[in-house]
Amino acid sequence: MILQYAIEKIQGCEDIETVRSIANSVNLNQQSSKQWLVDHLKPYLDMYMGNKPKIVIAAGWHGLIGHMLDMDCVSFDMDPICRKVKLFPNVKYVTETMEDFDSSKFDVIICTSCEHVTDDVLNNFLAKRSSSSIVCLQSNDYFGIEGHINCKRSLDEFIDSVDIVVLDKFEFKTEKYTRFMVIGR
Repeated sequence: MILQYAIEKIQGCEDIETVRSIANSVNLNQQSSKQWLVDHLKPYLDMYMGNKPKIVIAAGWHGLIGHMLDMDCVSFDMDPICRKVKLFPNVKYVTETMEDFDSSKFDVIICTSCEHVTDDVLNNFLAKRSSSSIVCLQSNDYFGIEGHINCKRSLDEFIDSVDIVVLDKFEFKTEKYTRFMVIGR
């Protein structure tokens, strides 16, 4: 269903790089890692007991997590194409960098792209959050991709690199890499 929706969006794109980006953003690996996040984050979202938490997704690409959460959320990415394409209607797309985005107004902060930013950028972004915010972060040990500038060798190394109080931690092994996830405050 997600792939069919993406295919409909791709049909209107003339730029092959945009088509590749959209297709890659909803591939089966992306879907499985995002569903893994949704499954583990759900109990924390349920704590809001009927109130809709304000959710932001940092470096959210084409908004797959927001779509899978099935909640209104803000997804920001430095690539203006993400805002132009608007792949999923329940996602509010913003073009912004982590350095400039103010996370202080959000109850839930998600970033599944920690391997794409430095520890300083990530931790400076997180330092702006409210002390009551729930934070969900993912990284991996997939060093073989050009844009992966900050992979971690282990879950413990990832935990040591982020300035949050960890409430839960998880590993998701795939054929090519291991994805790490922490949920905390």
